[in-house]
Amino acid sequence: MRRLALVLVLLALGVVPRVAQAYPQWQFSTGTTRCNQCHFNPAGGGLITEYGRDAAGDELSTFPGDGGFLHGKVELPRWLALGADLRAAYLQHDAGNPDGALKALFPMQADAYARVTFLDQFSLALTAGIRGQTRKASGDIGPDNFRPETASRFVSREHYLLWRAAALGPYLRAGRFYAPYGLRLAEHTTYVRRDLGYNLQQETYTFSAGMVQNGWELHVSGFVPDDLLRSGGEEKGAALMGEYRIAGIAGVGISGRMGITDDGRRYQGGTFGKLYIEPLKTMLMVEGDIVNVGSKSGPSSNQAVGYAGLTVFPLRGVWLSVYGERLQTDISVRDTATNAVNGQLNWFPFPHFEFVLLGRMQKPTGQEAAKTLLLQLHYYL
Repeated sequence: MRRLALVLVLLALGVVPRVAQAYPQWQFSTGTTRCNQCHFNPAGGGLITEYGRDAAGDELSTFPGDGGFLHGKVELPRWLALGADLRAAYLQHDAGNPDGALKALFPMQADAYARVTFLDQFSLALTAGIRGQTRKASGDIGPDNFRPETASRFVSREHYLLWRAAALGPYLRAGRFYAPYGLRLAEHTTYVRRDLGYNLQQETYTFSAGMVQNGWELHVSGFVPDDLLRSGGEEKGAALMGEYRIAGIAGVGISGRMGITDDGRRYQGGTFGKLYIEPLKTMLMVEGDIVNVGSKSGPSSNQAVGYAGLTVFPLRGVWLSVYGERLQTDISVRDTATNAVNGQLNWFPFPHFEFVLLGRMQKPTGQEAAKTLLLQLHYYL
């Protein structure tokens, strides 16, 4: 019971990385230019396509193998795609507590995916899994995930209907998912996710329309909260994300988002960029956003959120990342910033397997730094 309580505390502190969405590090560095070359989702993330599975088996793992569903043991019909993600983690978090660092070994993710294609141009996608929440007491679990805890241990983070005639061209999508925005990093603890409406379980019911081409893409979305089950993000509003790609090695983009709740509002916008330097086998990624937050009728404050990092690919199936972050909760007030430095190792030894080692240090101005060490073992079907 103490271990379960500890895991809950760590989740509340936001020190457990996000359930994996997609890795923008693979864009350009693998010769692909579009996220939806490897993912069925037109904006990237979630269940991977046959192209993505083949790439994982032949090119992206240290030791090649079969990246197909169930290691190629089962051949699914063309209208059906299935998958699953299982993830275990060990975490150590030291925030200067007199009792010492918090430690935990716990299951981190158990998600299953299904996609059914019908009438040639339509598909229905479903992600279902176990919530990362263990308390039995009643009550809400915070503004980012406001369903009562006793309601269910199971959740469908994503489910949507998609119309798309081809991988390139227009699409329409409706259901529960994140409105596309920014770099779309996998790690939810990064400030450009955590503080911009893309934290754990903050998916909303969203309608997106967009266009995806080899050289550019554009996504326009409107979203509302899930008022029936009261799960996910509470905001309603709209978002826009566009990316223009250059010579197959770089991309620049802009994002904007407006989110409104019963008693507050958040307007944000920014730009992001990616550049792959082939001779150095290095990917550079940056994002910067300005956020205006406040109550509907009261005063507001302007915040600044930033991310800058580089990823090096020294060996097949291995990458090393170093990235810095900054969150300033009021740019007009001194000593309101928190800075973070991260080092991350991702190793894909065989198809379907991934090891992640993450070290993170966060330091609010004038306060002691908090240090986090996380080791993950990830297996996907």
